[in-house]
Amino acid sequence: MIRRLVPLLLLAGCATAPPITRIVTVTPQIPSGLLQCAAAPAVPAPSSQAVVANYIVALWQAGQNCRDDVTAIRTAVQSGAAK
Repeated sequence: MIRRLVPLLLLAGCATAPPITRIVTVTPQIPSGLLQCAAAPAVPAPSSQAVVANYIVALWQAGQNCRDDVTAIRTAVQSGAAK
């Protein structure tokens, strides 16, 4: 009985080795347009409430542009780190 098991045990040692796995680090390429914020609008002379309101909207849009860019960068970096 033992003589029959010895060849089986020896064959188990001839099994193929697992493939070699390499770890590759990938750095995401961030477009240069995402690394710069839109310029803040020039402060106008407060001649009317409409002028001030338009300035506030333009200022908010410049800030939103930056927030959108930071979100895009964060997404790119996180997706690159997850791979």
